Amino acid sequence: MKLCFRFLLVAFALTMLVAPANAQWERVFEQKTRKDLNAIYFVDREIGWVAGDTGLLFSTGSGGDSWAELKSGVNLSLSDIFFRDRSEGWMVAQGGRLLYSEDAGMSWKEIYRLQPSRSAPRGKSEAPELYSVTFVNKKKGWIVGTEGRILVSEDGGKNWVGQESGTREEIVHVKFINDKRGWAVGGSGTILFTNDAGRTWEKQKSGTTSHLYHVEVRGKDDAWVVGDDGVILRTSNGGVSWERYPPLVKQTLLNIAFADDKLGWIVGWNGTILRTGDGGNRWIAQESGTKSNLYGLAVRRDGFINKKTQAWVVGGDGIILRYRDQ
Repeated sequence: MKLCFRFLLVAFALTMLVAPANAQWERVFEQKTRKDLNAIYFVDREIGWVAGDTGLLFSTGSGGDSWAELKSGVNLSLSDIFFRDRSEGWMVAQGGRLLYSEDAGMSWKEIYRLQPSRSAPRGKSEAPELYSVTFVNKKKGWIVGTEGRILVSEDGGKNWVGQESGTREEIVHVKFINDKRGWAVGGSGTILFTNDAGRTWEKQKSGTTSHLYHVEVRGKDDAWVVGDDGVILRTSNGGVSWERYPPLVKQTLLNIAFADDKLGWIVGWNGTILRTGDGGNRWIAQESGTKSNLYGLAVRRDGFINKKTQAWVVGGDGIILRYRDQ
């Protein structure tokens, strides 16, 4: 009887975790050809960029009220975009390419491209892929990709040197909290951690074999990871151990971001949006208004006195969604 009662309590608690919540999500843009938008980055509440398939690139200077199309210079899928400030940015393009802009995205040039492995089978000449880029300052950055690839640059992305990751699994996303300490995540539940700028990468025990797509770092020891089949992982001890949340949804989760230590979102397939207001102890499903897969997520909380939060989501069918404090 006690076991049955406990089961009912747990089931009720999980139901409450995913109970729909009213939200101020609005569709602020829909790309006319309805091609996928894959990545979004904001440097403040007003200025941001969105990148997608076939080289699609847009920018806003109004917090998403209006979007202007820019020329990426390529007709390739763009998987990630990162800006260090309002002028200087990098994009990852299909075929292992890294693009660079120093004029707020008005023009781009290819500054790095991976070459096919010499040991690749004859007839398979496609370049290995890159997926994620991040910089911690003007000079130092990392990119990650297929075959366990982690590369570091010390000169703003002009030259890249491989780091030993200790895995052949694809690495999908990388995030650093400072110029020494960071995580990278990818296939088969792979979580890698470094505390020495990537000179050594330690494989941490994720407790899952699911594909992992995104890591969010909230401090020296606090990090979150999301992935296939609704996987949500959290560590508060630098990855010594990872806690897996009970499955809240069955959808693949692709991105996670926080505005501060309390407020955050997760997005994924079939229009999934989850929100927390208590630092991740409880996640609540929000109505996105779409069934399109949601890929990119950006969150900003700025202001000198009354700080306001805005969040933006991009995804399939060329959509951009926005949430903002009322």
